[in-house]
Amino acid sequence: MTSNASQRRTEILVASLWLLTAFGAIAGTFLMESVLNSPDYLTTVFPKSVTVISGMLLWLINDFGIVLIGLLMFPILKKQSERLALAYLSMRMFEAIFLIVGVILAMLVIPLSQAFINVGSSDVSSYQAIGSVLKQAEYWFMTPMQLIPLGLGGVILTSLLYRAKLVPRFISIIGFIGYALLLPSAILTLLGVLDTLPGAPGSLLVIPVAVFEIILMPIWLYTKGFNGSAIASESSKPATNPLLGVA
Repeated sequence: MTSNASQRRTEILVASLWLLTAFGAIAGTFLMESVLNSPDYLTTVFPKSVTVISGMLLWLINDFGIVLIGLLMFPILKKQSERLALAYLSMRMFEAIFLIVGVILAMLVIPLSQAFINVGSSDVSSYQAIGSVLKQAEYWFMTPMQLIPLGLGGVILTSLLYRAKLVPRFISIIGFIGYALLLPSAILTLLGVLDTLPGAPGSLLVIPVAVFEIILMPIWLYTKGFNGSAIASESSKPATNPLLGVA
C-alpha cells in the first residue's frame, strides 16, 4: 500500500510539473520577448527590466522542473532499461543547461541597455551589434539548441512508455512523433531555414509535443496513472547478468 501511495504521488507530481514547466516556458517567453524583440529594445530593456527578469525567473522554474521530471521518472524507466533511463535524465539536464545559458545571455541585455541609455546616442552601432549578438545567441540556446536534447530525451521516454505499456500506446505514439519532429526542426532552425518561435510557421511542428506534455500525459496521470501491472511485472523479473545469467 505504501508503495502504491508513493507511486501515485510521483504520478501526480510529474503531471503537475509538466503543466508547471509549460506555464513557465510560455509565460516566460511572452514576458521576455515582448521587451527583447521590440524595435527600440536598447532603450526599453533597462526601464522594463522587471518584466524581463520576471520572464527569466519563469524560465528558471521551467529549467528546475524539467530536471525534476527526469529524476522522478528515472526509477520508473529504470525498470525497463537503466541505460536508457539514465540517457533520458541526461538529456533533461542538457536541456536545462542550454536554457540557463540562454537566460544568462538575455540577462546581459539589461546592463547593455543601461549603458546605452547612459551614453546617449554616441557609438550606437557598436551597442546594436553587441545586442544583436546577445539576442541571436539567446535564441539559439533557448530554441534550436534546447530542442535537440528535448527531442532525443522525448524519443527515449516515449519508446520506453510504448514498450512497457505504461500508458495507452496511442499517447506514446503521439509523443514519439512529436519529439521526433523536433530534431529536424532544430537543425533547420540552426541553418536559418525554419523559424520555430511562437507564431512562426515552424512552431506548428511543436504542436504534437505540446499536446503530449500539456494535455494527454497530465490528464492520464491525474486520472489513471501509469499501468501498475506493467510496473509490477518488470519489478518481479529477476535481474540478469550478461556473463553469469540470473543474478
